[in-house]
Amino acid sequence: MQHRRRKKTETLELAPRPSAAALLPLGALICGMAVAGHAAAESEQVMAPVRVTGTAESDMPAYQATTTRIGKMTQLPKDIPQAITIVTAKLIEDRNADTLKEALRNVAGLTFNAAEGGRVGDNMNLRGFYSFGDLYMDGIRDVAQYNRDTFNVEQIDVLRGSAAMLFGHGQAGGVINQASKEPNRYDSGEVNATVGSYNYTRITADVNKRIAENTAVRINAMKTDGGSSRDHVQSEREGLAPTIRWGIGTDHEFSLAHFYLKTHNVPDYGVPFFRQRPLDVPDSRFYGTKGDYENNTTNITTASYRYRISDQSELRTVLRGAQYQRDLWAVAARLAPGTTSINGNTVLIRGRQARGAEERTLTSQTDFNTRFQTGVFKHEALAGVELLSERATRWNYTSSATAPNTTVGNPNFFDTLPVDYGNRKRLNPNSYSGMSKAFYAQDVIEFLPGWKFLAGMRRDFLDASYTNGARVNYGESSYRTGISYQPTDEAHYYLTLSDSFNPTADLYQFTSATVTYPAERSKSLELGAKWELLDGDLSLRTSLYRAEKNWERNTDVESGQFVSILTRRRHTNGIELEAAGRLTRRWEVFAGLALMHSVIDQQAPGRTPQYVGMNPRNTPSYTFNLWSTYQFNEAWKAGMGVEGMGNRLAYGLGTNPGTTVVPNAVPGYDRWDAMLSYEHQQYTVKLNVMNLFDRRYYASIYENGGFSVPGTARTVQLSLNWKFR
Repeated sequence: MQHRRRKKTETLELAPRPSAAALLPLGALICGMAVAGHAAAESEQVMAPVRVTGTAESDMPAYQATTTRIGKMTQLPKDIPQAITIVTAKLIEDRNADTLKEALRNVAGLTFNAAEGGRVGDNMNLRGFYSFGDLYMDGIRDVAQYNRDTFNVEQIDVLRGSAAMLFGHGQAGGVINQASKEPNRYDSGEVNATVGSYNYTRITADVNKRIAENTAVRINAMKTDGGSSRDHVQSEREGLAPTIRWGIGTDHEFSLAHFYLKTHNVPDYGVPFFRQRPLDVPDSRFYGTKGDYENNTTNITTASYRYRISDQSELRTVLRGAQYQRDLWAVAARLAPGTTSINGNTVLIRGRQARGAEERTLTSQTDFNTRFQTGVFKHEALAGVELLSERATRWNYTSSATAPNTTVGNPNFFDTLPVDYGNRKRLNPNSYSGMSKAFYAQDVIEFLPGWKFLAGMRRDFLDASYTNGARVNYGESSYRTGISYQPTDEAHYYLTLSDSFNPTADLYQFTSATVTYPAERSKSLELGAKWELLDGDLSLRTSLYRAEKNWERNTDVESGQFVSILTRRRHTNGIELEAAGRLTRRWEVFAGLALMHSVIDQQAPGRTPQYVGMNPRNTPSYTFNLWSTYQFNEAWKAGMGVEGMGNRLAYGLGTNPGTTVVPNAVPGYDRWDAMLSYEHQQYTVKLNVMNLFDRRYYASIYENGGFSVPGTARTVQLSLNWKFR
């Protein structure tokens, strides 16, 4: 559980005329003096005021994060010269956000893609740039295609802007890091059970046991089954995450952890577009078949060692092995070509979506950070090396049988399928094998009181090959620099420039054996400010940025547009505002607003130029989120919030110059949620309502304009959390 540990200075003034209760210790002292033979004064004496100053440490779950390791060292979020949003465990718990996608609804400037690029699993845009290749777990890349659960998540760090200097190849939008729960030196445990609409059931357990003075074990487990407001769409998940940690708080600290997650879903490809808008049918209508499924199995084992060399220096090494398996067989319904009108008998073609993959990675990461002084200059230095071995095999399935067509008014989920439907045969499996190595260094130099200069560089090397004969062999450098001014502990102003690169499309999805293009390059310029208000209880930040991307690769394998370069150059200008913390002792808030102006500046050679000047896909002009809770007394708490965004475009980039561009559009929306809880020392009962006003909205879109997926209808969930030691 996320905890606040903020020391506050408290001053107690003893008045000249204290109460009778306060005089009892003073009376005992006077009696002792009399026994010792001292004379007591007969006249009344007035004592001068006495001030007693000390520090008290608060330790309570909160929406305001205290530390992060997103910068490869333990830091206060307010000290990082870059925009960062941290979704804490308490915020996740209060909102009943059981998946990474639900938790990220608290992040302004983020939108969701639906199975874009032939993908399955989590897929999102940040600041208008796709970021499915920028997902991390405890600072190590976790980019396999699966749907992530939050049962073992302590907090989610969203570092915005180009970040290749810290993480290697990536995008202009930023990185999303899941920080896992760790064992602590105190016994604790809790079990949470939830039931809800659409046959939803979920049970999680979090048990921490101290087994020696500096050794502890923590086990997190989860089982979830549930339907959806979408007919026949279901999800089944199970997870287990045991961790042992020893040497806690000593100079030599070790940990060994395993993460297991298995999911079985009925995938949802939503509804097709008609006349540039989502097909106007009931939100519950689902056009899939009883044969649709998506299976994912994830196993990740991590060993780490931390050596605290001194109070100023630390060496940390992490070794991780990961194995991912995924399997998809589903359909996406589209209108028949030439459809000009819609009625209940209008034909929908169920196009097959069938593919799978097996991936293995082995990662070694070592970071050294230290603080030292040279003359009048103070330094915070970071250096590291990263090694990564990747092996992946990906394939499509082929079958002579196809799902029968359906109609707009009668989806018929239980249609009789052909006898050989689902007889899967791998079609042209493509294997990838790569070895990466990287070296990086960064220094933050305080050259005047409060003034700091940041400079960092990373060099990445990759040697990889594909079974199609293609090779990727490169060495790329990335940089991070900026200047900060921190006049007080409560204020931070900064200007930062950073860049990122990608040798091919994210996850090396497109690599031609005959045509070579420059690597994707992204750069971000950001001017920002951070403040700590109300004695540190409320964090505010704002940033003004420009993010630019060159030689953008195509990631859409489903549309048949196998052209490597999508756009030659595009950019996003934006401003962000965010608040997290307590307004009063009882009133807590988490809020964000992102305004974006995104434009395609230059089309790739041979592509239609009509897209120049248009907004990129799935990039609304604004997004916002607000969640606030109020503690009425020691037991009762209520919360309410809203998240939403403006219109989004969805279209494919054609290859025929002169083609008229009429993009599909998804309307903007706002979704309201609410919560009421009763908390006892040993248990908590909580009621959550998602989409309180039962608004129609589209949670995610397929960027090439094929379809969009309706969001949840009004959903009610009741939870019981039981704590024990």
